[in-house]
Amino acid sequence: MSAAMLLLCAPAHAAPDRVDFDAGTAMGIPEPTAVQGFLRNTVLCPEGKSPYGGGAAVVGEGTRDFKTTIQESSPGTIGGGARTLWLASVRNNDSAAHTVGVFATCADKLAGYQKVSKTIAIPAGSAERTTVICPSGKVALGGGAAVVGEGTRDFKTTIQETTPGTVGGGAYSLWGVSIRNDDNASHTVGFTVVCADPPAGYELVRRDLTVPAGGFLRDIVRCPSGKVALGGGAAVVGEGSQDFKTAIQETAPGTVGANDQSVWLTALRNGDAKSHQIGLFAACTNPPSGYHRARQDYSVPGV
Repeated sequence: MSAAMLLLCAPAHAAPDRVDFDAGTAMGIPEPTAVQGFLRNTVLCPEGKSPYGGGAAVVGEGTRDFKTTIQESSPGTIGGGARTLWLASVRNNDSAAHTVGVFATCADKLAGYQKVSKTIAIPAGSAERTTVICPSGKVALGGGAAVVGEGTRDFKTTIQETTPGTVGGGAYSLWGVSIRNDDNASHTVGFTVVCADPPAGYELVRRDLTVPAGGFLRDIVRCPSGKVALGGGAAVVGEGSQDFKTAIQETAPGTVGANDQSVWLTALRNGDAKSHQIGLFAACTNPPSGYHRARQDYSVPGV
């Protein structure tokens, strides 16, 4: 992400005891057998609805370091575009199996709905930190990155940062991704942002937390009451643009509290030799027509 990127701020909130993922409805293709601690699969949006944001998180086990790694997270389609979905690939580096929920925030198409993508070839053993920019006047509601044109397998990538933001003093909205390729072969990665005209109640909410060298973070950013998180993520802030050696372990929408306040959850490991300030972000709006939080659960064995 460009050092010029300006990201909007909002007051920090205290972390909850528990993030509730159960409000989402499980949808998607039949569960396959995940092997060798790895999952690459999808969740479908209901017919006629479009994906805005998504990701994956461990569900049903409280909160701790589950030693997962998000390797890919991106919107997509199947059946020649007949159905829309969210793809996630997850590595389980723990010795125990985990149930991983793949999530998508879905809704009717907002005015100006548009997906913008670009591809970059990333050599073996290197990292790329880049952005995809929405057309003027539109805002970024979700986004991500995935290997394209190579079928489906473990591509040994790591999502290091994934986040909404702005550039040009707020003139253009974007999605930023940092991804590392730890494979022994180059991969072409598709970077995508989901854009639309600013929906009713749109705001980009940010919460900053410091993660020490070698440290771990699992926390949330909350949307204001009555609004929903269509997309979200996390990135290093205030340090320009470089390989910060972070790793996204979980990224997903959820709710907290008796009133089901909408949140975006991020788990992140700082593998660098110095601390970093991490911005947690959520693209919040009034609930759009047809809003639906889809979820598909998969059991991912340990290693």
